[in-house]
Amino acid sequence: VQAELMLMHRGPLFDATLLPEAKIFSEYFGGGLSSIVFQEIRESKALAYSAYAGYASPSKTDQHHYVRGYIGTQANKLEDATNALLELMSTLPKADQQFEQSLTSALKQIETSRTSDRNILWSFERARTLGLDYDLNEKIYPKIKSMKFEDVQAFFDAQIKDKPYTYLVIGKKNEMDMKALEKLGPVKELTLKQVFGY
Repeated sequence: VQAELMLMHRGPLFDATLLPEAKIFSEYFGGGLSSIVFQEIRESKALAYSAYAGYASPSKTDQHHYVRGYIGTQANKLEDATNALLELMSTLPKADQQFEQSLTSALKQIETSRTSDRNILWSFERARTLGLDYDLNEKIYPKIKSMKFEDVQAFFDAQIKDKPYTYLVIGKKNEMDMKALEKLGPVKELTLKQVFGY
């Protein structure tokens, strides 16, 4: 019996200066099979089928950045998995090899991406929507090349560490540990129609 939990925190309005650190944080912390979240929660502790976390950036200037974390786990492991995720969201573990891999991966993504044909127009439109007149990768790439773990730690401390979260949980109610959920905050149950529209 599976349960899924997503936690979210609304950050500041769009800020282009956050993007280099946000990209590396998401890559290092929660973006793939070698990320901190996946390795700690799924591989080391076997608490979830799937787990990730990241810092999502908006597509318009009047929208906010968001911190997101997700776990898909067995209903009876929900409390332990949530606590493990929250622990990671308050203390950024340092793993030098994984951090270097994250930098390399992010740089390669930028190096191999090409904007051509009609995508030139859409790329221009996306930049304009963000109030920019340049390609963001021009600013992100050199910053990533010179980035140190301390830069990501400072970003983590300012944008992620110990923030208040809203939790979204889905699963069979009769299998849920409602007492564990109430420890996270007031529980509001939604109907199937409110969630799925029918």
